[in-house]
Amino acid sequence: MHLTAVVAHPDDADIFCGGTLAKHADRGDDVTIVYMTRGEYGGSDTTEEKLAATREAEAEAAAEALGANALFLGFEDGRVTYSLENRLELVEVLRRLDPDAVLTHFRDDMHPDHRTTSRLVTDAYYMCSLPLLETEADPCEPSNVYYFGKPTSSFEPEIHIDISEYQSTKQKAILEHESQVEWLEEHGGIDTEFDGLIEGVRAEARVLGRTRGVEFAEGFVALHKGADDYLG
Repeated sequence: MHLTAVVAHPDDADIFCGGTLAKHADRGDDVTIVYMTRGEYGGSDTTEEKLAATREAEAEAAAEALGANALFLGFEDGRVTYSLENRLELVEVLRRLDPDAVLTHFRDDMHPDHRTTSRLVTDAYYMCSLPLLETEADPCEPSNVYYFGKPTSSFEPEIHIDISEYQSTKQKAILEHESQVEWLEEHGGIDTEFDGLIEGVRAEARVLGRTRGVEFAEGFVALHKGADDYLG
């Protein structure tokens, strides 16, 4: 089985679905994290290229901690746009990876890169099965798209994955993003949940865990409600 997460920035997978990715990797699934950008806007007192190199190295270490492969697409941080060209690039990526299921951002999110990534992945998911759409890779048919996100009025998780045995792995992966842990805690701004990042992530997982009677959990919304749940 193959699980692919498509995220906007180098630390998104670890924060939002790191426990689920680690759980699937541990059970023998092939797990890939696709990064739209290298996160070159997430810092200061340096150049974009130097920061991008740092964040890419951190993401690779974090992916390794989760047992996942890392793939960078090279979109520009803060400037991910919706276009047919970008949608077709995602079609090619999904076809090449041929995942059984895809994880990505929920459509309602404060960050514009998250919102755009969600739309691109959703539409590419639909198009990657069309036989007359020609790309270098053959058509594929992932079973479903699962969305993760921050608790909002519109994001209410319907699927809760028990990550009790993987919460420590998730936290270890987050801490690999050394430049971001410090940056988010000092410059989170309107994202106040980044004050005490690890504590906040742990607290949220504990709250979600209570809905299933487990210690820690991550929450998702599925695109196809009637499909068999791949996540588990």
